Amino acid sequence: MNRTTVTIDLKSIVSNLRYVRSLAPGKKIMAVIKADAYGHGAVRVAKVMESADALAVARIEEANELRVGGIDTPICVLEGVLNKEELSRARELDLQLVVHSSHQVDLHNKFGDSVPLWLKIDSGMGRLGFHPEDITEVFERLRGQNMAGVMSHLSHADDVRSDKTARQLKILEDQIFPLSRERGLEFNLANSAGLLEWEDTITDWIRPGLMLYGISPFTDLKSRDDLQSSMTFSARVIAVRGLRKGQSVGYGGIYKTKEDMRIAVIAAGYADGYPREIKQGSPVLINKKRMPLVGRVSMDLICVDIGEENIRPGDQAILWGDSLPIEEVAKLSETIPYTLLTGISSRVTRNYQLVE
Repeated sequence: MNRTTVTIDLKSIVSNLRYVRSLAPGKKIMAVIKADAYGHGAVRVAKVMESADALAVARIEEANELRVGGIDTPICVLEGVLNKEELSRARELDLQLVVHSSHQVDLHNKFGDSVPLWLKIDSGMGRLGFHPEDITEVFERLRGQNMAGVMSHLSHADDVRSDKTARQLKILEDQIFPLSRERGLEFNLANSAGLLEWEDTITDWIRPGLMLYGISPFTDLKSRDDLQSSMTFSARVIAVRGLRKGQSVGYGGIYKTKEDMRIAVIAAGYADGYPREIKQGSPVLINKKRMPLVGRVSMDLICVDIGEENIRPGDQAILWGDSLPIEEVAKLSETIPYTLLTGISSRVTRNYQLVE
């Protein structure tokens, strides 16, 4: 019996992908499965995404893992390549590459013109991409290359109160979309938040990530009923103890009992990916009941106040998932769901619920 597990419901991922398709009928989907599919297992997830038009990863190593795993869907590497060796490998793996810098333009012009390229525009993210005013020159420098399309990235779409998305769209509509159309190139823009709340960001291609895994991309950290969460993080109770009034619990004694009490000790800690920063009193589910965390999260263990509940060693505790949204856990930890998803460690066993 595995003490700490992550259970991935692949049916939910398939359902979320169908929902994505319904929100953008007729558009092409580039499903983002970087960072091991946000901690869900990239190869296993890719195998149930046959209906996606392409997959996106951050780095060529991630693309290599997918190809080795038998995935033949078109794959786009969002960071592109750094040198001629990576470019050669990208060609061998039949990848698409983002080009976001002059260095990469020079690299492609010198060492090859067969790999499909996505030209990246910095419309306001301020991270990677060409400035809009330089786009005509960049198009000329890429003349003769195998262009797949043009893309940009939304920096504030997760904040529905911000006007930054509208300003990014204005830049693209005024300076980029017309040039792309002149060259017969498709555009790739909407991320999960754009797809859900900013209809005008839906262009030829959409690029959903977090919503594929049933999690809200928005800054309010509220779960959404229209998405099906696909991950349950759980661990086993390994001890039930009685404590006397005035005893401390865990490192640093940040929690002291106000009266005699019973605690369950659960085999999960920050070495598994449970956040050390989470607030005291945060809920853990045991036998479908919420029970408050007491004491500091340690490397391997957490403790919860179980009151008079009939809890026994071997019982399963849900850390997030069923009736305990990861968005809520993230808010209590003053972080974001992305951090929690990608922080699950290698010692946690992955189980998969298969698509029928």
